[in-house]
Order: sequence, then structure tokens, then C-alpha cells
Amino acid sequence: VGEALPVLDSSMDAVVGTLVLCSVSDVEKTLKEVQRVLKPGGRFIFVEHVAAPDGTLLRFWQKLLDPLQKFVSDGCHLTRETGKLIRESGFSKADVNMKSVKAASLLSPHVF
Repeated sequence: VGEALPVLDSSMDAVVGTLVLCSVSDVEKTLKEVQRVLKPGGRFIFVEHVAAPDGTLLRFWQKLLDPLQKFVSDGCHLTRETGKLIRESGFSKADVNMKSVKAASLLSPHVF
């Protein structure tokens, strides 16, 4: 659904997504859809888990468990670089913050 939102162009003041971009088939297309439906000056508010930094023990575990995660969690990718994709997607202003969540360590860090 994220790749083809049933909404008119420039019709939304805000789009809110929570743990969505890890599971869509095409992140870039989904982000273009968000931009399409937002009014000028509209806001994209999100919380997403992202891949841990390369070379870390957590990234090792994410890579190891990613195929299982995709299978049991509706296509969720543990190693997707979602924060980077959001920053590079062409939003006029993209504030992307990162925080690790201890209660969900395998799904950390998160961007918002």
C-alpha cells in the first residue's frame, strides 16, 4: 500500500509512519509517495528501526537473523538503511535522529 497511496496529490498536512519502511517492497517509491501526498510544508513523522553500524556485533546478528526476520515478520528487513534513504530522498528538510532502544535491542537503533 505504501508504494501507491490512495490519496490525492498535495492533500495531506502530515503523514505518520511507524515501523513501515522496514517492510515495504520499495522504500524509494514509498518515500516518493509520501512526498506526493504531502501539501507544501507538510510533515513526514516517522519511527523506524535501522541497521546497526557496520562492524558491530549487533550488525552481525542482524545480518545473520535477517532472512528469518523477513519470513516471520511480513518482510521486515533488519539490515535496511532506512535513515540514510530518508535523508537522501529529496525532502526539503530532513531531520533524522537516531536512538538505541534497550527493550528492542535486535531492532535497534531507531530513527525518528
